[in-house]
Amino acid sequence: MKYTRFIQMMVMFVLAVIFLQACSGNEFDAENPKEYGINGVYLGQNVKEAIEILRPTKADFMDMVTRQTYTVDQMAAGEGDAVMGMLLIDRTQLILKVQKGQLQSIMLSGVPQEDAQKFKTIRGLAMYDASEKLTQLYGMRTGEKEVIYQGKSYKASFGLANNQVAWMRFDKL
Repeated sequence: MKYTRFIQMMVMFVLAVIFLQACSGNEFDAENPKEYGINGVYLGQNVKEAIEILRPTKADFMDMVTRQTYTVDQMAAGEGDAVMGMLLIDRTQLILKVQKGQLQSIMLSGVPQEDAQKFKTIRGLAMYDASEKLTQLYGMRTGEKEVIYQGKSYKASFGLANNQVAWMRFDKL
């Protein structure tokens, strides 16, 4: 009888541990670069792979210091020290910063309201979502106009206007 009770307690304990692990897997991981980005594109990713995922209608890249233009293949090969890219995805402008072939910064704002659901973070936060959804998906926050989540190597900034997400920026520190 006592042995059966012990087994039941152990089964309950194991189930509780499994449940807690499943729930904790949904927490924002500030050290995971894949948490910092949109539409499957994230910081540290190779620029060529990111462009293939985003499929922009237009993309122009230029070194911020020398003003030299770069192709995606040149950047993917590691050329350019501080290259900024302006991508047009339908009617939305996305800005990327690339260094040695990898994404260093992703900036998004000015998304037309009807295109808001096309641009989501890995956690499912879309442009114009309510600030409560930001807290729900990323955890506790501070700030009324700008909310920042930061790890040792990466930072996510979300701009709020009228209690909605108005812009997103992801940076490698």
